[in-house]
Order: sequence, then structure tokens, then C-alpha cells
Amino acid sequence: MPKVSASVQAGAGPDQAWQLAVDLPRYAEWLTMHDAFTGDVPSTLEPGVAYKQRVKMMGMPADIAWKVTTAEAPGKLELAGDGPMGIKAINRFLISPAEAGGSDITFEMEFNGPALNGPMAAMAEKNAGVAAKESLAKFSALLG
Repeated sequence: MPKVSASVQAGAGPDQAWQLAVDLPRYAEWLTMHDAFTGDVPSTLEPGVAYKQRVKMMGMPADIAWKVTTAEAPGKLELAGDGPMGIKAINRFLISPAEAGGSDITFEMEFNGPALNGPMAAMAEKNAGVAAKESLAKFSALLG
């Protein structure tokens, strides 16, 4: 099962980081895998809220149906997704106060499913790892 994690320290506090993490219309500004939303975009993310998103993974578009499983402001946002070919995904944002001020932010992605066995797992993990790091760099820059 491919799993990646990237972390960054941002100058903004956890509340400001949380506001950006749950602002779906701003995902295009920082989430590098994001292509478009394919339905209604919820105005808030809380447990049980669902939405559909088109992402690009390894250069290929894929539609994922997301459901918020955890939304504990300002510390943890977790989304469970169902994608094509039986792929299951989990995206997790962890935000905590940094010792020197600002926030420590971790973005984790997990993928599972029959289409991700063998060599595909390694390719997906590499691609997702790069995307997670690039996304967090953009996320942090938006926070100032």
C-alpha cells in the first residue's frame, strides 16, 4: 500500500493553517494533484460531508469521491476517498503549534487497491511523495 508523508513548518498559527486546509475553493492554489471539482463544493468540511474531485495521478485524471471522516479544528482533517479501479485513498492533514511559533503541518496520503499492486505501488508512492512535498510548499507559501 503506497503511503507518503511530508511535513513543513509555517509562520502562521494553527487556526490560519486550518482555515486554508478546509477551504476547498482554494485547493487549486496549492494542491498540485487537484484538477477540478466534479459536483457541488461544500462550504464547510465536517464529518460526513462528501464531495467529488478530479485529480491527476501519474499524469492521468481520476475522479475520487471524498468523505470527511475527521475534522477536529485546528488539528486534524482526514478524508477517505473511493477512486477508479477499486482504489481507496486517505488524505490526512495534521496541524500543531510549532515550538518557535507558527505551525507544524504534516500532509499524509495513503492508497490501496488491486490496481496498486506490484510495480504500480512504487510508482504511485514516488509520484504522491513529490506531489505532497510540492503541495505543502505552496500551502506554506500561501500562509506567508
